[in-house]
Amino acid sequence: MEREKTHSIFFSLSPLLYLILSILFFRFIWQIPYPHPMALFVAGFLSFLQRRDRKLLFLKSAFRKNFLSVLPAMEILFFVGMLIASWAYAGVLLVMIQAGILFLQPDYFLPSLAIVAAIAAMVSGSSWTTAGTLGVALMGVAEVISFPPSMAAGAIVSGCYFGDKLSPLSDTTNLASSLTHVPIWSHIRHMLKTTCISFAIAIFCFYILNLFVWDLNQFQNSTLQSNQFLLDTTKQISWLKFIPVVLVFGSALLKIHIRISLALGIVSAIAFSVKEFGLPFDIIKTLVYGFESHSGNVVLDRFLSGGGVVAILPTEILILAAVWFGAVVEGYGYLAEILIQIKNWANDRWDILLSTMGTSFLLNMVTADQYLSLVVPARAFRSLAEEKGIPEKDISRALEDSGTITSPLIPWNSCGAFMSTSLGVSVISFLPFVFFNLIHIILSVSVLLIGKKNIKVHS
Repeated sequence: MEREKTHSIFFSLSPLLYLILSILFFRFIWQIPYPHPMALFVAGFLSFLQRRDRKLLFLKSAFRKNFLSVLPAMEILFFVGMLIASWAYAGVLLVMIQAGILFLQPDYFLPSLAIVAAIAAMVSGSSWTTAGTLGVALMGVAEVISFPPSMAAGAIVSGCYFGDKLSPLSDTTNLASSLTHVPIWSHIRHMLKTTCISFAIAIFCFYILNLFVWDLNQFQNSTLQSNQFLLDTTKQISWLKFIPVVLVFGSALLKIHIRISLALGIVSAIAFSVKEFGLPFDIIKTLVYGFESHSGNVVLDRFLSGGGVVAILPTEILILAAVWFGAVVEGYGYLAEILIQIKNWANDRWDILLSTMGTSFLLNMVTADQYLSLVVPARAFRSLAEEKGIPEKDISRALEDSGTITSPLIPWNSCGAFMSTSLGVSVISFLPFVFFNLIHIILSVSVLLIGKKNIKVHS
């Protein structure tokens, strides 16, 4: 089946223009509660209408491929919803929040969040496991001490993706390494310089931000008094309730699949609730509809109430809308035309590396799946890189510098949706504070642009 001839780059990019305009319309003019799913559907529909070769076979094939690529993420989201509900029900989240209040110092709160999340992600090899478990509890600490949730979420996401990027257990790190035939430790060592510099700058920025937003006297006078219930109970922390946490991270360390890790966390939390309350007949209801806290503490009840399968449904709808949009863009040739234009533009080493990063970011926006944002550019540019004598480790680093790093910054990407759902903060809200990811993108692109400029000067 033949397609239409290749259009101009402006026509090929029109779906992204429709998407941006739709988001602005539904967010600021119509002001509907969940603008992104509707914007993705409308942008996809407009892109579908302007094509003359609207054969449904193209759409069906692309939709099926994109749906299968995000299906594992959608399944994991349901596990996370049940995990949050079960941990709140069994008191696991409360114990983690108490421990956080005991050990995390307000003067260094944001840098501490980033470092703790980074260590956990490096150990577990998963930004998702860290955000869906430890990240939830850290957000609880921020809630209790009245720290801006958007800033706390930005620090947690920063730490999650730094640790994930440098972990030999990380699926994205292993994928980028295998796609380019670079040994895993060579790949990690090649990423160390720019990644560690970016994280160090991010930690400094979090410390400066902490100084500006944190008023210790206000904390002592208001927050401590309003949350005296929580702070008094820190002396009686039930450390046994950390067993579900240990099971989740321990199984992740043993490279057990994330679904099984989360299932262990859910089952062990249910076991604690059975031991404490007897056979809880409402546990199924809690897993489905979420937990309702009635402790009498307003701040604590607001945070602990939630989770469950139902709470995940808006995120699942968002991902499905993104799959529809991606199916139209990919199925009707928009994406292929953009890739052709990019490959025609890429003439030297620096152009190819920049093209790899740009394509990864574009695929994160279009397909809503970070794995495709690694696989497609690797296939598209690896042979071109070999022709130009570009080391394979440069391609593998470029894939991670964009594909992995930008995925949580896009609201409808499965990673962005997961982080938003787990931490309870919209991507738009925490985006300005994901210092590591933003700084690393700027640093990586700057290094390539400077290298390109120096080559031109010397030639």
